[in-house]
Order: sequence, then C-alpha cells, then structure tokens
Amino acid sequence: MDKLETVSSDMRDLKQKFDQLIIPHRPALWKYCRMITSSPWDAEDLVQETLLKAYSALPRIFQPLIPKSYLFRIATNTWLNQQRKLDRIIVEEHNDELHIDLDPFEIREAIERLVTNLSPKQRAVILLFDVFQFKGSEVAEMMGSTEGSVKALLHRARTNLKKLNQGKHHSAIEQESVIATDKVVEAYLDAFNRRDPDAIAEMLDENAVNDIVHTSFEYGKDTIRNHSLAGWANDPMPMKAVYQMLWGKPAIVVMTEKDGNEAVYSLIELEFDTGAIVKKRTYYFCQDLLEAVAGELQVPVHENGYIYFGA
Repeated sequence: MDKLETVSSDMRDLKQKFDQLIIPHRPALWKYCRMITSSPWDAEDLVQETLLKAYSALPRIFQPLIPKSYLFRIATNTWLNQQRKLDRIIVEEHNDELHIDLDPFEIREAIERLVTNLSPKQRAVILLFDVFQFKGSEVAEMMGSTEGSVKALLHRARTNLKKLNQGKHHSAIEQESVIATDKVVEAYLDAFNRRDPDAIAEMLDENAVNDIVHTSFEYGKDTIRNHSLAGWANDPMPMKAVYQMLWGKPAIVVMTEKDGNEAVYSLIELEFDTGAIVKKRTYYFCQDLLEAVAGELQVPVHENGYIYFGA
C-alpha cells in the first residue's frame, strides 16, 4: 500500500466518524438547502458540496464548533458564492424604517410558495431566522456580516414577502405521465431489470465515473463492473427500474417492495456521450432526496440511511 492510499484509508475512517456525528442535522440541512435553492436536485448537490467542504475544512479549524451552525454557515456561503458566480445577486440599497410584524405560521406558509421571488441574500436570511430559528449573531457569523446588517436584511425580506403574499396565487405544474425514452435508456432499463451487470458494463465508457453520492467514487469501466455492479447483481433485494420525470429532470427511480407495496429504493442519474454512459450518479444514501421522490410519487420509501457501514 502506497503512502497516498494509506492516507485515503485513514480519511475514510475519519469520514465515517464525521458522518455519524452530523446525522442528527442532515434532515434540517437538506430542508434548508431545498428551500434556498427551490429544487430537490440542487438541494442534494448543495448538501453534498457542504458536507465535503465541512469535512475537508476541519484540519484547519482550531476552535470549538457547533455542528448545526457550522453546516448551515458553509451551506449558506457556498450557495451565495454560486449565485455571485452566476451574476444573480441583487444589490440591495433600499433600507426603509417600516416595522412589519408577521405571524410565524404566515411566514412558513408563504416561504414554500414565494421564496423564489426574493433575492438570494433575503432568501437565506429569512430561512435562517424564521424557519430554522438561528439567533442574529449566528446568522451574522454564517453570512460573514454584522448582526445589524442581517437584521436589516431580514426586515426587507419580511416586507417583500408580505407584499408578495398579498394576492399571489399558487398554481401547480402539471407533469406528463408518459415520458419518451431513447434507445440507450431503454437498453439500460432492460439490463437493470434483468439484473445483468455485463450488459450494463458494455454500455459504459472506458473512463466512466460512478458517483455513489456521499459515499464513494469509482473510475473506469472495469472497476465499476468488478465492484458496485458485482455487488448489485448479487443483492437479494427486489428492484425494478423505471424512467421518471422528477422536477423537470429525467431520472431512473429504483423501486422495491415494502409491506406488500412498491416503495422508492434508490435514484440513478445517467450522463451519456455518443451513446455511452460517461457518468452515473446513485442517490442511495440520500435519504431526504428519496423521501422527496416518494412524496412526489405518493408511495412509501425504503429506509437506507446516510452511511455505508460495509467493510
């Protein structure tokens, strides 16, 4: 074993300890990320990036940390930085003195429908204050600002939210029940449902990447075939893959059986190039995302948890 592999092994052990410590905060973190991004897909990406940054930054921090505040601070700053890069930050100069009192339940109901109408900073601050109940000093630390500034920002966010909430109607977006699939996806579904690892391996690019989200990466067709595909082929769990449009994005939902009913088991996203699979993302250890999928499909969900406890 070379030195880098030794470090990798040690880091995996530490990562599992880190994951176990933050499990109590994962549901709240995912809920916050979903509300701030307005997309379950973007929420899962933000959670993943937050956890990677939170873990990798630990060796450079020499002070006590409050896990929930630490995670929310990284998620907030990561998302705001993403918005700056996309040049979507709205510069806020107006600062009136009008005092607005809102019922907390009114805020919670309005957020789900209207949060996309607020600027990124307003969206973050109203979620941190009014939904997740952080103190002004904590929010200021997370956003790299002063307590006075974040409270002024909160005031503007509440004012805008109240204005938007008056007369704004919510309309559901109809989804097509039938989704056209191309031949490559159909071939993948057929191979999956026949539990044929060789057929799936043949669809992989030689340099394909398999991302088991929050858990591990595999690089190259042979590695994927000999490890994750081999394990999947021998897994006694009943599985059926279906192609489904979820929140405007096509995905493969893996169903299983739970108490005699179909239940969401996993979620797979595929990327293709010239007919070959170049990247596969498996959201097996993304319990919050799977629960959102189950809610969307109105079926139960299998409890996978957040951590792989294998050897």
